[in-house]
Amino acid sequence: MRVTALSDLDPSQVSSVERIYLEAFPAGERMPFEEIVRDVNEGVRIAYVALDEGTALGFASAYVLRSVRMFYLEYLAIDERYRGGGFGGELWYHICTDARHHRGVTAIVLEVEDPNEPDIDPGTTAARRRRICFYENRGARRLPTVNFRVPLLQGDGEQPMLLMWAPATQPDPPTGDELTNLVRALYEEGYDLPPDHPLVIATAGK
Repeated sequence: MRVTALSDLDPSQVSSVERIYLEAFPAGERMPFEEIVRDVNEGVRIAYVALDEGTALGFASAYVLRSVRMFYLEYLAIDERYRGGGFGGELWYHICTDARHHRGVTAIVLEVEDPNEPDIDPGTTAARRRRICFYENRGARRLPTVNFRVPLLQGDGEQPMLLMWAPATQPDPPTGDELTNLVRALYEEGYDLPPDHPLVIATAGK
């Protein structure tokens, strides 16, 4: 397996990556794939693809939150047919290595769905717990956010999430004002919310 940039793929490989993306994430958590491709080509986002003999095995994308100097890992997914083969761990390791060598980046932050969210089925709960364990087993930690919610990317509404953090060059996770600034950066830079959005305003009281 090797990891390459999305921009280095041929059209058929890009289509395979799009399929992995669409199958791995619910509609409300997906930005249009065309926007990811455009942003990668414009240097706004970083996208990684795990390849094996030309076959796309997995995909990840990240966005640099410049105000807090962190990699925001938006998506990481492995094709369902290849899960359990260690490819997700290899892709995560590559992202962490890239973050450490990315000028000024101190850490990686990502969102995961809450396994304790009410009214979800046992299978969904188990899948969410496995996802959290995947990151925890590779050095990430849950951040002590309370009632952290993100806007749906398609349709109206909000989704409760948990925040996780992994070090790049900064050894300790953010707390206090640093954590508040991180949440605000996620809203304003990651989700492009205006300063008067209720979610952004709510960070002032944390």
